[in-house]
Amino acid sequence: MDAPPPAGESATTAITNPMVCLTREERAEHIYFLLALRATETHVLPKTFKDVAKLPADSKKRWLESCLEELKLLKDRDVYEIMDLPKERKVVKNCWVFNIKPDGRYQSRLVTKGFS
Repeated sequence: MDAPPPAGESATTAITNPMVCLTREERAEHIYFLLALRATETHVLPKTFKDVAKLPADSKKRWLESCLEELKLLKDRDVYEIMDLPKERKVVKNCWVFNIKPDGRYQSRLVTKGFS
C-alpha cells in the first residue's frame, strides 16, 4: 500500500509527478538524469566551438567563460607545454565537448581527437 502524500499534496499529484515518485523510491540518479534532460531542453548545447559564436550573447558569454576556465585548469595542472613541432611529427588535434550539469553549470572540456 502506498504511503499517503505529504501535507499540501494531493494523491493525484504524487502519482503523476515523476520527481515525487522517484524521490519516494529514493532513486536520486533518476532525478539527476531528469534535471539534466530538462536543462538540455531549455538550453542549446553547441556541438563545435564555432557554434558558440552563433548563440545569443548571454549563452555565448557563459560558454566562453566555461572554455576559459577549462584552459586555465589545464595550464595550472601543467597538462601541456608550448614548443616547436619536431620534424616528421603531426599535431595532436583536439575538440571541445560541451555539457550542462544538472545544477545548471556550463561545462566545457578540451579533448584530443585520434591518436598521436
